[in-house]
Amino acid sequence: MAEKYPLVEQREYGRPEKRGGLWRKRVTRGDDELPRVAAHQVRVFRVGEEYVEDHGQLRAGDPVVVDASSVTVVDRRIEVPVVVETRIPSAEAGDFTVRAWFHCTVTDPCAVVRDGVTDVEALLLSHLREVPGLTEDGSDLPVGDTAAVRTRIDARLTAYHEMRPSVVSGIRARHGVIEVLTPEEVSAYVAEMERTRRDRERDRQREEMEQEAALDRALREAELELKREEIRSLQAVRKERNRQQEETLRSGYERESGAEQQDYELEIERRRNRFTRAEIEDDIKLIGSDPVAADYLAWRNGDISADELSQRLHQAEERWDSRKDDRLRLDRDYELTRRGLDREDQRWQVERDDRRHELTRKEEREETAAEREEKARRWDLEHEDRLRQRIEKREDAKELQRDQHELAKQQLTVRATLGKQAIDRGLFDSTMYDAGAFINSVGDVPYNQTTPRGGGPEAQPELKGEVKGALRGAPERPVSDTGTDADDTDVDDFDPANQEGSLGH
Repeated sequence: MAEKYPLVEQREYGRPEKRGGLWRKRVTRGDDELPRVAAHQVRVFRVGEEYVEDHGQLRAGDPVVVDASSVTVVDRRIEVPVVVETRIPSAEAGDFTVRAWFHCTVTDPCAVVRDGVTDVEALLLSHLREVPGLTEDGSDLPVGDTAAVRTRIDARLTAYHEMRPSVVSGIRARHGVIEVLTPEEVSAYVAEMERTRRDRERDRQREEMEQEAALDRALREAELELKREEIRSLQAVRKERNRQQEETLRSGYERESGAEQQDYELEIERRRNRFTRAEIEDDIKLIGSDPVAADYLAWRNGDISADELSQRLHQAEERWDSRKDDRLRLDRDYELTRRGLDREDQRWQVERDDRRHELTRKEEREETAAEREEKARRWDLEHEDRLRQRIEKREDAKELQRDQHELAKQQLTVRATLGKQAIDRGLFDSTMYDAGAFINSVGDVPYNQTTPRGGGPEAQPELKGEVKGALRGAPERPVSDTGTDADDTDVDDFDPANQEGSLGH
Protein backbone atom coordinates (compact mmCIF):
# COMPACT_ATOMS: atom_id res chain seq x y z
CA MET A 1 0.00 0.00 0.00
CA ALA A 2 1.08 3.65 -0.23
CA GLU A 3 3.17 5.13 2.57
CA LYS A 4 0.62 7.91 3.16
CA TYR A 5 -2.94 6.64 3.34
CA PRO A 6 -5.57 8.02 3.41
CA LEU A 7 -4.10 11.53 3.99
CA VAL A 8 -1.59 12.16 1.20
CA GLU A 9 -0.67 15.76 2.06
CA GLN A 10 -1.68 18.38 4.65
CA ARG A 11 -1.05 22.13 4.55
CA GLU A 12 -1.89 24.88 7.01
CA TYR A 13 -2.69 28.34 5.68
CA GLY A 14 -1.91 31.74 7.15
CA ARG A 15 -3.58 35.02 6.35
CA PRO A 16 -3.98 35.55 2.59
CA GLU A 17 -2.16 38.43 0.91
CA LYS A 18 -3.31 41.05 -1.58
CA ARG A 19 -2.12 40.23 -5.06
CA GLY A 20 -2.62 41.65 -8.54
CA GLY A 21 -1.80 44.88 -10.36
CA LEU A 22 -1.42 48.36 -8.98
CA TRP A 23 -5.07 49.31 -9.46
CA ARG A 24 -6.74 45.92 -9.05
CA LYS A 25 -5.41 44.27 -5.95
CA ARG A 26 -7.52 41.67 -4.23
CA VAL A 27 -7.06 39.15 -1.46
CA THR A 28 -6.09 35.77 -2.90
CA ARG A 29 -3.66 32.93 -2.44
CA GLY A 30 -0.84 31.84 -4.71
CA ASP A 31 -1.19 28.95 -7.13
CA ASP A 32 1.71 27.18 -5.38
CA GLU A 33 -0.32 27.07 -2.18
CA LEU A 34 -2.86 24.69 -3.77
CA PRO A 35 -1.57 21.10 -3.69
CA ARG A 36 -1.87 19.13 -6.91
CA VAL A 37 -4.30 16.22 -6.92
CA ALA A 38 -4.27 13.04 -8.99
CA ALA A 39 -7.32 11.53 -10.67
CA HIS A 40 -8.12 9.40 -7.58
CA GLN A 41 -7.54 12.18 -5.02
CA VAL A 42 -9.65 15.05 -3.63
CA ARG A 43 -8.90 18.18 -1.63
CA VAL A 44 -10.71 19.03 1.62
CA PHE A 45 -10.63 22.67 2.80
CA ARG A 46 -11.42 23.61 6.38
CA VAL A 47 -13.39 26.86 6.54
CA GLY A 48 -14.16 27.62 10.16
CA GLU A 49 -16.09 24.61 11.51
CA GLU A 50 -17.03 23.38 8.04
CA TYR A 51 -15.16 21.06 5.69
CA VAL A 52 -15.54 21.58 1.92
CA GLU A 53 -14.66 18.83 -0.56
CA ASP A 54 -12.99 19.88 -3.84
CA HIS A 55 -12.30 17.73 -6.88
CA GLY A 56 -9.72 20.13 -8.31
CA GLN A 57 -12.19 22.78 -9.53
CA LEU A 58 -11.52 25.57 -7.01
CA ARG A 59 -8.91 28.19 -7.89
CA ALA A 60 -6.60 30.29 -5.74
CA GLY A 61 -8.97 33.26 -5.74
CA ASP A 62 -12.11 31.33 -4.76
CA PRO A 63 -13.69 32.50 -1.47
CA VAL A 64 -13.48 28.97 -0.04
CA VAL A 65 -9.72 28.82 -0.67
CA VAL A 66 -9.15 32.35 0.64
CA ASP A 67 -11.10 31.72 3.87
CA ALA A 68 -9.67 28.21 4.45
CA SER A 69 -7.32 27.61 7.37
CA SER A 70 -5.94 24.30 6.06
CA VAL A 71 -6.17 21.91 3.12
CA THR A 72 -5.77 18.14 3.02
CA VAL A 73 -5.36 15.80 0.05
CA VAL A 74 -7.30 12.55 0.57
CA ASP A 75 -6.70 9.32 -1.36
CA ARG A 76 -10.01 7.92 -2.70
CA ARG A 77 -8.77 4.73 -4.31
CA ILE A 78 -11.03 1.69 -4.01
CA GLU A 79 -10.02 -1.44 -2.11
CA VAL A 80 -6.59 -0.22 -0.90
CA PRO A 81 -4.88 -3.14 0.91
CA VAL A 82 -3.79 -2.52 4.52
CA VAL A 83 -1.85 -5.25 6.38
CA VAL A 84 -2.28 -5.67 10.14
CA GLU A 85 -0.31 -8.15 12.30
CA THR A 86 -0.91 -9.42 15.83
CA ARG A 87 0.14 -12.38 17.98
CA ILE A 88 -2.01 -15.05 19.63
CA PRO A 89 -0.75 -17.77 21.97
CA SER A 90 -0.52 -21.44 20.97
CA ALA A 91 -0.58 -24.69 22.96
CA GLU A 92 3.25 -24.76 22.87
CA ALA A 93 5.94 -22.27 23.80
CA GLY A 94 5.75 -20.23 20.57
CA ASP A 95 3.02 -17.84 19.37
CA PHE A 96 1.10 -17.58 16.13
CA THR A 97 1.48 -14.39 14.09
CA VAL A 98 -1.85 -13.43 12.50
CA ARG A 99 -1.53 -11.25 9.40
CA ALA A 100 -4.88 -9.83 8.26
CA TRP A 101 -5.43 -7.98 4.99
CA PHE A 102 -8.08 -5.26 5.01
CA HIS A 103 -9.37 -3.60 1.82
CA CYS A 104 -10.17 0.05 2.59
CA THR A 105 -12.16 2.62 0.61
CA VAL A 106 -12.68 6.26 1.62
CA THR A 107 -16.43 7.02 1.56
CA ASP A 108 -16.46 10.43 3.30
CA PRO A 109 -13.26 12.51 2.85
CA CYS A 110 -14.59 15.30 5.10
CA ALA A 111 -15.13 12.86 7.98
CA VAL A 112 -11.62 11.43 7.52
CA VAL A 113 -10.07 14.90 7.75
CA ARG A 114 -12.35 16.08 10.56
CA ASP A 115 -11.57 13.02 12.76
CA GLY A 116 -7.85 13.01 11.87
CA VAL A 117 -7.59 9.47 10.50
CA THR A 118 -3.85 9.36 9.84
CA ASP A 119 -2.85 5.85 10.98
CA VAL A 120 -5.31 3.35 9.50
CA GLU A 121 -3.18 0.37 10.52
CA ALA A 122 -3.38 1.28 14.22
CA LEU A 123 -7.17 1.68 14.06
CA LEU A 124 -7.62 -1.63 12.25
CA LEU A 125 -5.24 -3.35 14.69
CA SER A 126 -7.28 -2.14 17.66
CA HIS A 127 -10.43 -3.28 15.87
CA LEU A 128 -8.84 -6.69 15.26
CA ARG A 129 -7.84 -7.07 18.91
CA GLU A 130 -11.40 -6.24 19.98
CA VAL A 131 -12.73 -9.36 18.26
CA PRO A 132 -13.94 -11.59 21.13
CA GLY A 133 -12.32 -15.03 21.37
CA LEU A 134 -9.57 -14.27 18.85
CA THR A 135 -6.74 -15.01 21.28
CA GLU A 136 -8.26 -18.42 22.22
CA ASP A 137 -8.43 -19.73 18.61
CA GLY A 138 -4.89 -21.13 18.76
CA SER A 139 -4.44 -21.89 22.47
CA ASP A 140 -5.35 -25.57 22.02
CA LEU A 141 -3.33 -26.19 18.83
CA PRO A 142 0.41 -26.69 18.32
CA VAL A 143 2.56 -24.11 16.60
CA GLY A 144 2.78 -26.11 13.37
CA ASP A 145 -1.00 -26.38 12.84
CA THR A 146 -1.41 -23.01 11.09
CA ALA A 147 -4.11 -24.15 8.65
CA ALA A 148 -6.65 -24.91 11.40
CA VAL A 149 -5.91 -21.61 13.15
CA ARG A 150 -6.33 -19.69 9.88
CA THR A 151 -9.70 -21.38 9.27
CA ARG A 152 -10.95 -20.52 12.76
CA ILE A 153 -9.82 -16.89 12.58
CA ASP A 154 -11.28 -16.40 9.11
CA ALA A 155 -14.66 -17.75 10.22
CA ARG A 156 -14.60 -15.66 13.41
CA LEU A 157 -13.71 -12.43 11.58
CA THR A 158 -16.39 -13.06 8.95
CA ALA A 159 -19.06 -13.58 11.60
CA TYR A 160 -17.84 -10.61 13.66
CA HIS A 161 -17.84 -8.25 10.66
CA GLU A 162 -21.35 -9.35 9.76
CA MET A 163 -22.55 -8.23 13.20
CA ARG A 164 -20.18 -5.29 13.72
CA PRO A 165 -18.27 -3.87 10.76
CA SER A 166 -15.02 -2.06 11.37
CA VAL A 167 -15.65 1.48 12.62
CA VAL A 168 -13.24 3.95 10.98
CA SER A 169 -14.49 7.46 10.32
CA GLY A 170 -15.23 7.95 6.64
CA ILE A 171 -13.61 4.64 5.58
CA ARG A 172 -15.26 1.35 4.64
CA ALA A 173 -12.97 -1.59 5.49
CA ARG A 174 -13.61 -5.25 4.75
CA HIS A 175 -11.29 -8.06 5.71
CA GLY A 176 -9.67 -10.15 3.01
CA VAL A 177 -6.95 -12.79 3.19
CA ILE A 178 -5.90 -14.16 6.61
CA GLU A 179 -2.37 -15.51 7.04
CA VAL A 180 -1.14 -17.35 10.13
CA LEU A 181 2.65 -17.56 10.47
CA THR A 182 4.71 -19.65 12.84
CA PRO A 183 7.66 -18.11 14.73
CA GLU A 184 10.02 -19.69 12.21
CA GLU A 185 8.19 -18.15 9.30
CA VAL A 186 8.14 -14.78 11.03
CA SER A 187 11.86 -15.02 11.70
CA ALA A 188 12.48 -16.03 8.12
CA TYR A 189 10.33 -13.14 6.91
CA VAL A 190 12.14 -10.65 9.14
CA ALA A 191 15.51 -12.08 8.06
CA GLU A 192 14.45 -11.84 4.43
CA MET A 193 13.38 -8.22 4.87
CA GLU A 194 16.67 -7.41 6.64
CA ARG A 195 18.67 -9.17 3.95
CA THR A 196 16.73 -7.27 1.29
CA ARG A 197 17.42 -3.99 3.08
CA ARG A 198 21.16 -4.83 3.35
CA ASP A 199 21.25 -5.82 -0.30
CA ARG A 200 19.62 -2.54 -1.30
CA GLU A 201 22.05 -0.60 0.88
CA ARG A 202 25.01 -2.53 -0.52
CA ASP A 203 23.78 -1.99 -4.08
CA ARG A 204 23.35 1.71 -3.40
CA GLN A 205 26.87 2.03 -1.97
CA ARG A 206 28.29 0.01 -4.84
CA GLU A 207 26.50 2.21 -7.37
CA GLU A 208 27.84 5.35 -5.67
CA MET A 209 31.39 3.96 -5.67
CA GLU A 210 31.04 2.89 -9.29
CA GLN A 211 29.77 6.36 -10.21
CA GLU A 212 32.71 8.02 -8.44
CA ALA A 213 35.17 5.60 -10.04
CA ALA A 214 33.58 6.13 -13.45
CA LEU A 215 33.81 9.91 -12.99
CA ASP A 216 37.51 9.74 -12.03
CA ARG A 217 38.22 7.36 -14.87
CA ALA A 218 36.41 9.62 -17.30
CA LEU A 219 38.46 12.63 -16.15
CA ARG A 220 41.75 10.71 -16.49
CA GLU A 221 40.73 9.32 -19.85
CA ALA A 222 39.80 12.81 -21.03
CA GLU A 223 43.23 14.17 -20.07
CA LEU A 224 44.97 11.18 -21.61
CA GLU A 225 42.86 11.52 -24.73
CA LEU A 226 43.88 15.17 -25.09
CA LYS A 227 47.56 14.22 -24.96
CA ARG A 228 47.02 11.37 -27.37
CA GLU A 229 45.17 13.69 -29.69
CA GLU A 230 48.12 16.06 -29.79
CA ILE A 231 50.52 13.20 -30.52
CA ARG A 232 48.19 11.78 -33.17
CA SER A 233 47.89 15.17 -34.83
CA LEU A 234 51.70 15.49 -35.12
CA GLN A 235 52.04 11.93 -36.38
CA ALA A 236 49.18 12.46 -38.80
CA VAL A 237 50.90 15.54 -40.27
CA ARG A 238 54.16 13.64 -40.76
CA LYS A 239 52.42 10.56 -42.15
CA GLU A 240 50.35 12.67 -44.50
CA ARG A 241 53.48 14.39 -45.87
CA ASN A 242 55.28 11.05 -46.34
CA ARG A 243 52.17 9.47 -47.81
CA GLN A 244 51.79 12.21 -50.37
CA GLN A 245 55.40 11.84 -51.51
CA GLU A 246 55.10 8.05 -51.62
CA GLU A 247 51.75 8.27 -53.38
CA THR A 248 53.23 10.53 -56.06
CA LEU A 249 56.06 8.07 -56.81
CA ARG A 250 53.80 5.02 -56.67
CA SER A 251 51.16 6.55 -58.90
CA GLY A 252 53.74 7.33 -61.61
CA TYR A 253 55.16 3.80 -61.53
CA GLU A 254 51.75 2.17 -61.44
CA ARG A 255 50.53 4.18 -64.40
CA GLU A 256 53.48 3.05 -66.52
CA SER A 257 53.38 -0.60 -65.47
CA GLY A 258 49.58 -0.73 -65.63
CA ALA A 259 49.53 0.57 -69.18
CA GLU A 260 52.00 -2.09 -70.32
CA GLN A 261 50.13 -4.89 -68.51
CA GLN A 262 46.80 -3.74 -69.91
CA ASP A 263 48.14 -3.74 -73.47
CA TYR A 264 49.46 -7.28 -73.03
CA GLU A 265 46.19 -8.62 -71.50
CA LEU A 266 44.09 -6.99 -74.20
CA GLU A 267 46.16 -8.58 -76.92
CA ILE A 268 45.82 -12.05 -75.35
CA GLU A 269 42.06 -11.58 -74.90
CA ARG A 270 41.72 -10.42 -78.52
CA ARG A 271 43.41 -13.57 -79.83
CA ARG A 272 41.30 -15.83 -77.60
CA ASN A 273 38.07 -14.18 -78.69
CA ARG A 274 39.05 -14.43 -82.35
CA PHE A 275 39.67 -18.19 -82.02
CA THR A 276 36.44 -18.75 -80.09
CA ARG A 277 34.37 -16.88 -82.66
CA ALA A 278 35.89 -18.90 -85.48
CA GLU A 279 35.07 -22.19 -83.75
CA ILE A 280 31.50 -21.09 -83.06
CA GLU A 281 30.98 -20.03 -86.68
CA ASP A 282 32.18 -23.40 -87.90
CA ASP A 283 29.90 -25.29 -85.49
CA ILE A 284 26.89 -23.18 -86.54
CA LYS A 285 27.59 -23.83 -90.19
CA LEU A 286 27.83 -27.60 -89.66
CA ILE A 287 25.16 -28.15 -86.96
CA GLY A 288 22.87 -25.10 -86.90
CA SER A 289 19.75 -25.67 -84.75
CA ASP A 290 19.49 -29.44 -85.39
CA PRO A 291 19.41 -31.33 -82.04
CA VAL A 292 20.23 -34.62 -83.80
CA ALA A 293 23.38 -33.16 -85.24
CA ALA A 294 24.28 -31.80 -81.81
CA ASP A 295 23.85 -35.32 -80.34
CA TYR A 296 26.07 -36.79 -83.07
CA LEU A 297 28.71 -34.13 -82.39
CA ALA A 298 28.62 -34.91 -78.66
CA TRP A 299 28.95 -38.67 -79.47
CA ARG A 300 31.86 -37.90 -81.81
CA ASN A 301 33.65 -35.86 -79.15
CA GLY A 302 33.10 -38.66 -76.60
CA ASP A 303 30.77 -36.72 -74.38
CA ILE A 304 28.01 -39.41 -74.68
CA SER A 305 27.99 -43.12 -75.50
CA ALA A 306 26.33 -44.88 -78.43
CA ASP A 307 23.51 -46.22 -76.26
CA GLU A 308 22.76 -42.75 -74.93
CA LEU A 309 22.82 -41.45 -78.49
CA SER A 310 20.25 -44.05 -79.61
CA GLN A 311 18.07 -43.23 -76.61
CA ARG A 312 18.19 -39.51 -77.40
CA LEU A 313 17.28 -40.17 -81.01
CA HIS A 314 14.32 -42.35 -79.94
CA GLN A 315 13.21 -39.72 -77.41
CA ALA A 316 13.45 -37.01 -80.08
CA GLU A 317 11.09 -39.00 -82.33
CA GLU A 318 8.62 -39.54 -79.47
CA ARG A 319 8.72 -35.84 -78.54
CA TRP A 320 8.00 -34.91 -82.13
CA ASP A 321 4.96 -37.21 -82.28
CA SER A 322 3.67 -36.08 -78.85
CA ARG A 323 4.09 -32.44 -79.76
CA LYS A 324 2.09 -32.99 -82.91
CA ASP A 325 -0.75 -34.71 -80.99
CA ASP A 326 -0.67 -32.04 -78.27
CA ARG A 327 -0.93 -29.31 -80.85
CA LEU A 328 -4.00 -30.92 -82.41
CA ARG A 329 -5.63 -31.46 -79.02
CA LEU A 330 -4.92 -27.89 -77.94
CA ASP A 331 -6.45 -26.54 -81.14
CA ARG A 332 -9.60 -28.62 -80.61
CA ASP A 333 -9.89 -27.59 -76.94
CA TYR A 334 -9.39 -23.96 -77.82
CA GLU A 335 -12.17 -24.07 -80.39
CA LEU A 336 -14.61 -25.71 -77.91
CA THR A 337 -13.71 -23.22 -75.19
CA ARG A 338 -14.15 -20.26 -77.53
CA ARG A 339 -17.62 -21.45 -78.58
CA GLY A 340 -18.69 -21.97 -74.94
CA LEU A 341 -17.47 -18.50 -74.00
CA ASP A 342 -19.36 -16.96 -76.92
CA ARG A 343 -22.59 -18.65 -75.83
CA GLU A 344 -22.05 -17.58 -72.21
CA ASP A 345 -21.39 -14.01 -73.33
CA GLN A 346 -24.62 -13.91 -75.34
CA ARG A 347 -26.65 -15.31 -72.43
CA TRP A 348 -25.10 -12.80 -70.00
CA GLN A 349 -25.86 -9.94 -72.41
CA VAL A 350 -29.54 -10.95 -72.61
CA GLU A 351 -29.84 -11.25 -68.79
CA ARG A 352 -28.19 -7.87 -68.33
CA ASP A 353 -30.62 -6.19 -70.75
CA ASP A 354 -33.60 -7.79 -68.98
CA ARG A 355 -32.33 -6.72 -65.59
CA ARG A 356 -31.71 -3.15 -66.79
CA HIS A 357 -35.24 -2.92 -68.24
CA GLU A 358 -36.73 -4.26 -65.00
CA LEU A 359 -34.80 -1.78 -62.86
CA THR A 360 -35.81 1.07 -65.19
CA ARG A 361 -39.51 0.19 -64.88
CA LYS A 362 -39.20 -0.13 -61.11
CA GLU A 363 -37.55 3.30 -60.81
CA GLU A 364 -40.27 4.87 -62.98
CA ARG A 365 -43.01 3.36 -60.78
CA GLU A 366 -41.26 4.57 -57.62
CA GLU A 367 -40.84 8.09 -59.03
CA THR A 368 -44.54 8.23 -60.03
CA ALA A 369 -45.63 7.08 -56.57
CA ALA A 370 -43.31 9.61 -54.92
CA GLU A 371 -44.72 12.43 -57.05
CA ARG A 372 -48.30 11.49 -56.13
CA GLU A 373 -47.42 11.37 -52.43
CA GLU A 374 -45.67 14.76 -52.67
CA LYS A 375 -48.68 16.36 -54.40
CA ALA A 376 -51.07 14.92 -51.79
CA ARG A 377 -48.85 16.17 -48.97
CA ARG A 378 -48.62 19.65 -50.49
CA TRP A 379 -52.40 19.81 -50.93
CA ASP A 380 -52.93 18.81 -47.28
CA LEU A 381 -50.45 21.44 -46.10
CA GLU A 382 -52.03 24.18 -48.22
CA HIS A 383 -55.51 23.17 -46.99
CA GLU A 384 -54.34 23.32 -43.36
CA ASP A 385 -52.73 26.74 -43.99
CA ARG A 386 -55.96 28.14 -45.46
CA LEU A 387 -58.02 26.83 -42.55
CA ARG A 388 -55.56 28.25 -40.04
CA GLN A 389 -55.57 31.66 -41.77
CA ARG A 390 -59.38 31.77 -41.75
CA ILE A 391 -59.48 30.92 -38.04
CA GLU A 392 -56.81 33.53 -37.22
CA LYS A 393 -58.63 36.25 -39.22
CA ARG A 394 -61.93 35.44 -37.49
CA GLU A 395 -60.30 35.54 -34.03
CA ASP A 396 -58.51 38.83 -34.84
CA ALA A 397 -61.79 40.43 -36.00
CA LYS A 398 -63.61 39.33 -32.84
CA GLU A 399 -60.79 40.64 -30.64
CA LEU A 400 -60.76 43.99 -32.46
CA GLN A 401 -64.54 44.32 -32.14
CA ARG A 402 -64.41 43.61 -28.40
CA ASP A 403 -61.64 46.19 -27.90
CA GLN A 404 -63.51 48.88 -29.85
CA HIS A 405 -66.73 48.20 -27.93
CA GLU A 406 -64.85 48.46 -24.62
CA LEU A 407 -63.25 51.73 -25.73
CA ALA A 408 -66.66 53.18 -26.68
CA LYS A 409 -68.11 52.16 -23.31
CA GLN A 410 -65.24 53.85 -21.47
CA GLN A 411 -65.63 57.02 -23.52
CA LEU A 412 -69.41 57.12 -22.82
CA THR A 413 -68.74 56.60 -19.13
CA VAL A 414 -66.30 59.51 -19.11
CA ARG A 415 -68.67 61.72 -21.08
CA ALA A 416 -71.58 60.92 -18.74
CA THR A 417 -69.41 61.69 -15.73
CA LEU A 418 -68.26 65.00 -17.19
CA GLY A 419 -71.83 65.92 -18.15
CA LYS A 420 -73.10 65.17 -14.67
CA GLN A 421 -70.34 67.26 -13.09
CA ALA A 422 -71.04 70.11 -15.53
CA ILE A 423 -74.80 70.09 -14.77
CA ASP A 424 -74.17 69.90 -11.02
CA ARG A 425 -71.92 72.94 -11.18
CA GLY A 426 -74.32 74.89 -13.39
CA LEU A 427 -71.96 75.25 -16.31
CA PHE A 428 -74.82 74.97 -18.82
CA ASP A 429 -76.69 77.93 -17.23
CA SER A 430 -74.39 80.54 -18.74
CA THR A 431 -74.03 78.89 -22.15
CA MET A 432 -76.30 78.44 -25.13
CA TYR A 433 -75.77 74.70 -25.17
CA ASP A 434 -78.83 72.52 -24.75
CA ALA A 435 -78.26 70.29 -21.72
CA GLY A 436 -81.18 68.05 -22.63
CA ALA A 437 -79.72 67.32 -26.02
CA PHE A 438 -76.39 66.53 -24.36
CA ILE A 439 -78.04 64.17 -21.90
CA ASN A 440 -80.00 62.46 -24.69
CA SER A 441 -76.76 61.94 -26.62
CA VAL A 442 -75.39 59.83 -23.75
CA GLY A 443 -76.91 56.38 -24.21
CA ASP A 444 -76.02 52.74 -24.37
CA VAL A 445 -73.52 51.61 -26.94
CA PRO A 446 -75.00 48.82 -29.06
CA TYR A 447 -72.73 45.80 -29.47
CA ASN A 448 -72.61 45.30 -33.20
CA GLN A 449 -72.42 41.57 -33.83
CA THR A 450 -72.30 41.94 -37.58
CA THR A 451 -68.74 41.55 -38.80
CA PRO A 452 -67.66 41.59 -42.44
CA ARG A 453 -66.81 38.17 -43.78
CA GLY A 454 -63.25 37.25 -42.91
CA GLY A 455 -62.93 40.01 -40.26
CA GLY A 456 -60.43 42.83 -40.51
CA PRO A 457 -59.88 46.42 -39.51
CA GLU A 458 -63.03 47.57 -41.35
CA ALA A 459 -65.30 45.79 -38.81
CA GLN A 460 -66.15 48.90 -36.72
CA PRO A 461 -69.05 48.95 -34.23
CA GLU A 462 -71.89 51.42 -34.93
CA LEU A 463 -72.14 54.22 -32.37
CA LYS A 464 -74.91 56.69 -31.64
CA GLY A 465 -75.13 60.37 -30.89
CA GLU A 466 -72.17 62.61 -30.30
CA VAL A 467 -69.96 59.70 -29.30
CA LYS A 468 -70.11 58.47 -32.88
CA GLY A 469 -69.31 61.96 -34.15
CA ALA A 470 -66.49 62.30 -31.67
CA LEU A 471 -65.03 58.99 -32.80
CA ARG A 472 -65.33 60.05 -36.44
CA GLY A 473 -63.71 63.42 -35.80
CA ALA A 474 -60.94 62.07 -33.56
CA PRO A 475 -57.61 61.23 -35.17
CA GLU A 476 -56.99 57.59 -35.80
CA ARG A 477 -54.67 55.95 -33.26
CA PRO A 478 -52.54 52.98 -34.25
CA VAL A 479 -53.49 49.68 -32.66
CA SER A 480 -50.73 47.33 -31.52
CA ASP A 481 -50.64 43.55 -31.98
CA THR A 482 -52.27 43.07 -28.57
CA GLY A 483 -55.38 45.10 -29.58
CA THR A 484 -54.56 48.22 -27.44
CA ASP A 485 -53.51 51.75 -28.46
CA ALA A 486 -49.92 52.02 -29.67
CA ASP A 487 -49.11 55.07 -27.50
CA ASP A 488 -48.50 54.93 -23.77
CA THR A 489 -51.74 56.80 -22.74
CA ASP A 490 -54.80 54.90 -21.52
CA VAL A 491 -58.40 55.72 -20.73
CA ASP A 492 -57.76 54.82 -17.10
CA ASP A 493 -55.30 57.74 -16.89
CA PHE A 494 -58.10 60.28 -17.51
CA ASP A 495 -57.96 63.19 -14.99
CA PRO A 496 -61.33 64.91 -14.27
CA ALA A 497 -59.51 67.93 -12.82
CA ASN A 498 -58.01 68.71 -16.18
CA GLN A 499 -61.46 68.48 -17.74
CA GLU A 500 -62.87 70.82 -15.17
CA GLY A 501 -60.14 73.33 -15.97
CA SER A 502 -61.06 73.15 -19.59
CA LEU A 503 -64.69 73.94 -18.70
CA GLY A 504 -63.77 77.31 -17.22
CA HIS A 505 -62.67 76.70 -13.62
